[in-house]
Amino acid sequence: MRRRRSPDASNHGITSESSCTSPVDTDEDRPFEPDSSDTDLTEPECSPPAARWIARKRSSPNSGIDSSQADLLNVERAHQARYQLPDDDTDEDLAQVPDDYGRSHGTQKLKLRLKQRWAWFCQVKAMEPSTDRQWANAENALREASPNDMHRFLNWCLKLEYSPDGRRQKGYTKASSLEADWKYFRIYYTRVTRQEMSKEMAEAVRTGMRHLVDKRGLDKQPRANVPVYIEDMVPFNETILQTREKRFHLGIQRILLCLYNTIGLFTVNRKQAILDLQFKHLQISLQQDPDEGPPKPMIELQPQFVKSVLGMSKLNTFALPEIVYGVSLVFSPHVLLFIILFYVNAFEASHLNSMEDLRELLVEGGRQEMPLPLKKEMDNYYVFPKVDVTCSPPRILWETPMNGSTLDAQLRTSSEIHGFLNHFFSHQFRYGGGDLLDKSGFVSEAQRNVIMAHASSRTFIQHYRPRRHTGLQEIMCGLKPDEEFSKAVTRMSRWIDRRRPRYLSDADRESVEKDPELLSAIRWQRELETQCGGRPHDPASRAMLKDQRRQVQNLRRRLQDKRRKEIRRDFSRQQAVIDIERQLTGGAVSDEPAREVLRKEFAMPSEQILLVETFFTWPTTDSLEDEWTRRNKAVAAGIQYCGFQEGGPLRGRRKRSAPSDSEDVISPPPARKIKGATPSTTPGTKGLTSDRKHILNAEQTFACFQCPKAYADYNGVRRHFRDSHLMDRRCNFCDLSVLHEMHLRRHASEAHGLRT
Repeated sequence: MRRRRSPDASNHGITSESSCTSPVDTDEDRPFEPDSSDTDLTEPECSPPAARWIARKRSSPNSGIDSSQADLLNVERAHQARYQLPDDDTDEDLAQVPDDYGRSHGTQKLKLRLKQRWAWFCQVKAMEPSTDRQWANAENALREASPNDMHRFLNWCLKLEYSPDGRRQKGYTKASSLEADWKYFRIYYTRVTRQEMSKEMAEAVRTGMRHLVDKRGLDKQPRANVPVYIEDMVPFNETILQTREKRFHLGIQRILLCLYNTIGLFTVNRKQAILDLQFKHLQISLQQDPDEGPPKPMIELQPQFVKSVLGMSKLNTFALPEIVYGVSLVFSPHVLLFIILFYVNAFEASHLNSMEDLRELLVEGGRQEMPLPLKKEMDNYYVFPKVDVTCSPPRILWETPMNGSTLDAQLRTSSEIHGFLNHFFSHQFRYGGGDLLDKSGFVSEAQRNVIMAHASSRTFIQHYRPRRHTGLQEIMCGLKPDEEFSKAVTRMSRWIDRRRPRYLSDADRESVEKDPELLSAIRWQRELETQCGGRPHDPASRAMLKDQRRQVQNLRRRLQDKRRKEIRRDFSRQQAVIDIERQLTGGAVSDEPAREVLRKEFAMPSEQILLVETFFTWPTTDSLEDEWTRRNKAVAAGIQYCGFQEGGPLRGRRKRSAPSDSEDVISPPPARKIKGATPSTTPGTKGLTSDRKHILNAEQTFACFQCPKAYADYNGVRRHFRDSHLMDRRCNFCDLSVLHEMHLRRHASEAHGLRT
């Protein structure tokens, strides 16, 4: 089909084009061209822009301009302006890209540690008499290193006790730790020498490593991959919500910890993937029920943190629709997450402020979903934010993620309160979840690898498959294995015992003080104190004394922690003997009633009582409206509790524990008289003085020097001062103005004996 030419166009030699134009054509260069539809079969519908411009300038009979050198220059200049290639301005070079770019922070840290240790080892070797020149440079020494040099280096690492900055090293207890160091050392060797280590050298060093493992008595077994299931985590969340032995700064921290456990179990994600979740990674929507029921709220999560080094960088999306009649409200991701979202007023719709408002919404027009968008300005808010306690009152830093070590400490303390034998850690979600995915029959092997971000099934078999096997007897006998019993004897709750001690007794603390290593350190500290007494202005002696005091304090803490772990480890065996004797002979009395009284001494505030009452409920009817009401009340109570200030972790000496079954009942000791305290300041009396003439030393009289508020003990005054008066810039008792919070802390410690 041909395109007709207009008379005007034919005079100028220009082909009319109705479907495309050149971006450089102007009204002066191109006359008006009417639409045309005829064109040659071989003529392209849209010519390249440069070709059209060249053809237009090449023949123009009416203008009287022939092809010349100027036209060619103009064409070349226009072509370069439109298709200009970028210059190589050398702002990027491969040498500027770090070798470990894109690796996780933990991997970079381990690589750097081996690199620094090798440099330190070379410095030690260089200071030896008649040493080789190769040790003067760490990389040159590595290029010329023999298998014996590497073996001696690994043996040297095993003997390290302190880092160059004087901090005590963790040490080696597992053979896997030495294996990990060898792995990163080989990576460092490959980067420096630009070639792989030879098989002969690697085999020689590995033979020496086996000898070092036996010589040092390192544990050759990997850490037990004990799984956790939902049967373990529901009671664990209940303990987190109701315990008063562990106190947080804000009530929202309890909700966040429960939400972390819930998301971690349902998505089998790594710890960092969950902590890095932001509001922009959430998609909240209402989904139409295919069975023509009411619409279901659904949460979709897309964690951004994946181990891309494994070759699996595609993100997974986890869809969690609301299960109305679920296991428990304490393990409902919708109840816990909606508490956070409604507390911060995250929904873009201004009238969506509660669960009651959400229940009134419908999916209209035959659509499947109705999105519930969150505010764009909150995209960078973290689902698990950091709670800052440097200032009073505590505040939530929504754009700063929770620290991983803070999360681990909270889980560790809650595990001890709950009665777990070993501390719960986040990777146990993947042990239990991976086991269920592997046995479910609904998830293929390929899908399991995608969910858990594994490049192959080898990773799951090597690290995640539980190594405690049950049901073999039934299988060999041709019987059906008892799945529920098998799960019960392999999960973490098998070893729960709430009686397991968390603290050292006075006798245990005294035994620690008799440790020969601690006695030697204390003796050296006293000698330094005597030397400093004779030379009070010697800065070197004072620095040595300060360092020795720190060493003694850290050593005492390490020995106490070691003793506490030994007691907790041996408790089950010793307590089992006591329980057997009690049941068979009746010679011992159960101490559970006494311990129950002790637990009730940690009185709950009314806000926490309301939270526990609404969460610890069960469906009473089959009505969907009643179940919605139950869940809505839990969300409302959680929103109210988020901003509640709990006062922070418990400080000072703990309450005296109930006597154990192995101890005789001892009558309570008589009340001790506090030095410098008036009768009204005795802890057993009700009236506590508020007269300022008796509050010069807060450690003796239990009253605040800033206000007349009085407490039953010194720790109560300290908590009150830290929460209420740290922002003050004046001492009311001394009528003294200060410039900074640290000045007030120092004044409180030196003038009033209140150490904060």
